Amino acid sequence: MTSIDSREPTFEDLKLLTEVSQLLTLLDLDNVMQQVIRLMSSAVGATKASLFLQDGHDIDWNHIFLTRDLAPDQSITVVQAVLDEGLAGWVMRNKQSSIVYDTLNDPRWHLFPDDNTAARSALCVPFMNGDRVLAVLTLIHTEINHFSDHHLYLMTIVANQAAVALRNAQLFNEIQSQQRQLEIVLHAIPDILLVLNGDGRILMANDSAINFLGVNSREKLIGQQLADFESEKALNPAQRIINKSKVNNDYWAFETRSENTEQDFLVTMSRWVNPTNHDSGFVVVMHDVTTLRDLHRFKDEMLRIVSHDLRNPVSLVITARDMLEMDMPALPEDSDIPQYMNIIKQATERMDTMLDELLRTETSSRLNINPIELVENVLKDLMPMARRKKQTLESDINLDDVSSFVVDPMLIREAMDNYVSNAIKYTGQGGHIVVSAFVQDQRFYFQVEDNGIGIAPEHLEHLFEPYYRIDRPEMYQEDGYGVGLNLVKTIIERH
Repeated sequence: MTSIDSREPTFEDLKLLTEVSQLLTLLDLDNVMQQVIRLMSSAVGATKASLFLQDGHDIDWNHIFLTRDLAPDQSITVVQAVLDEGLAGWVMRNKQSSIVYDTLNDPRWHLFPDDNTAARSALCVPFMNGDRVLAVLTLIHTEINHFSDHHLYLMTIVANQAAVALRNAQLFNEIQSQQRQLEIVLHAIPDILLVLNGDGRILMANDSAINFLGVNSREKLIGQQLADFESEKALNPAQRIINKSKVNNDYWAFETRSENTEQDFLVTMSRWVNPTNHDSGFVVVMHDVTTLRDLHRFKDEMLRIVSHDLRNPVSLVITARDMLEMDMPALPEDSDIPQYMNIIKQATERMDTMLDELLRTETSSRLNINPIELVENVLKDLMPMARRKKQTLESDINLDDVSSFVVDPMLIREAMDNYVSNAIKYTGQGGHIVVSAFVQDQRFYFQVEDNGIGIAPEHLEHLFEPYYRIDRPEMYQEDGYGVGLNLVKTIIERH
């Protein structure tokens, strides 16, 4: 390493610096690298040059420029050897420029056995971005002592200035690459995706959105208003959100249906904000749930068919039971037959009620239900179960101010039954159970307390897990699969 010559710059030096400064306007990385090699090689009269671009901590193998006639596989071999043992590697590791006056007498110059470039002197400079090496340029000449201290000084200044242009082009290249990757991902997803500005103008759309909106090309779609697609009613909920003068939410989820394509969609809509220019807009993602909705409709249809077809056998059981009761001879006072007949009556009446409720769900699965009547019916049905264990089943119903509420009657009844019967099952003989029902802060509460076997704290986190049962002898005295409370939780979440 020699001392740097800091003599006054010549007119040619100033002209070179001016031309290098113009590289700041270029954003094409390959073009910037080619111009850097051309300008710097010409300024010092180099016969050959090479420029290696650094990508993080590794060489960017896609951006290596050599003014030597080498095959691609040879270029990789040469560059790797130079970085490991040669001058360019030394400059990169030490982060400083250097001259080799005679390649035959400098150990930093790596000689290749079949090299015919006749390089006898070299100059190598790093392009620095702070403490990081962006690139390394090596200039060579066929004569010894060709490069001077002034060349080294000039090339160091030029490299410092050109580093800014290289970094700008590198960043632009990375942004373009990331944008292409993002576009590939967005266009590949099957969901419909639209990116809108704050006024509902379309800024980006993937292929699924183009097909859904029936537009021939992306260019015809970009820039249009979402409101322009009036015939597509599935977009109306999103448009209403956009039309609100003040929107406080950042996320919306709703379902919609397209009559044009006969598709059902689950739509998620979120707000995006650019803090730089205070711009904002919306991202709309429409997930096709047509198959799920068709299955749901098929399930409802099957329920209606089954509930209708079950009426005949249930009616026969009710009729047969009534006839048996009428024809039954006098029985001893200690006979269990009347109790069994009463159980049949309660069970068939409950099944008949369930079938009525199923049929009523043809128009809506949620109905206005009298909460007092609902709770009382649950307690009435479960009272015999509690009596068999000599338990007291008390109620504290405080719903006088509530005339009705909207629920799925079958599901909420099933949840209540499971909740209370769970308490009866795991409360011992002669136990005490209290069922409370009340309204507070516009919420309906159904609460069950008992003096049963209880649940240890370490098992509470598993309380609603399906098929989870505590390994205790008293637990297995009762039949069960550990799904009751999971069913209760699922039903409440659905409401």
